[in-house]
Amino acid sequence: MIPAVSTSCLYPKPTEDALYDLCVNGIRNVEIFLNAPSECRQVYANDLRAMLNRFGMTCCSVHPWPPMCDGYMLFSNYPRRCTDDLEEAKHIFAAMEILGAKYYVLHGALAGTCKTEIYCERFHMLCEAAKPFGVTVTQENVVRCESGKLRFLRDFCRILGPEACLTFDVKQAVRAGMNISEAIRAVGSHIVHVHMSDHSDKGDCLRLGKGRFEIVPFLQQLSAQGFDGAVTLELYRDAFGNPAELAEDYNRLERLIKKSEGK
Repeated sequence: MIPAVSTSCLYPKPTEDALYDLCVNGIRNVEIFLNAPSECRQVYANDLRAMLNRFGMTCCSVHPWPPMCDGYMLFSNYPRRCTDDLEEAKHIFAAMEILGAKYYVLHGALAGTCKTEIYCERFHMLCEAAKPFGVTVTQENVVRCESGKLRFLRDFCRILGPEACLTFDVKQAVRAGMNISEAIRAVGSHIVHVHMSDHSDKGDCLRLGKGRFEIVPFLQQLSAQGFDGAVTLELYRDAFGNPAELAEDYNRLERLIKKSEGK
């Protein structure tokens, strides 16, 4: 496992400035949140790649702006919108290939708007579009979406089998009232990426160590299911003061990972 930080933590700062702030604070692994279609243009992706190279960083994943559009486009009951969306997604995949990012994080359709069988069919189509670029599509659990319920995630994994790759978001699981240990037991073998935060009765998206979440046992449970990916700090902007605090949490996360691995 490796620690990482998402540029989304610094939203609405421009993506390149957010990435630079993480770079200069010594963070070595990042998830890049692309906030607009222009940010997947080749020249822009090349500039981000140059910054990563300059600071010796890696980009493990990309979380693109389409989450708000997925239900209307990819999971639409109007097939042409789905076809068009798959073509548009290839621009993001091309940018990811430049950035060296493997995982694409998908929110998906809003809850109650798409039958599971159709959902899985569309997800498979997106996976096929991503393959030529070396990209793996991952489904994130999001409280307001179909993926917010563990029952859906179970069915999703059963139907798609090995193609069902998940990004597990801790705060979203808390918001959905999901039992995290039960979720890991049920679908943990499909988790390839993690969005990490702490939580307590003071909030569901806190800095690490500011809540009561038992992070080491959580990481050990993930590891027992075969997880060996990036554990990515994803906080909202009001959860911390400045980028230096993100670096503190990044270093804390690195120590927790080592502890979970007995190092």
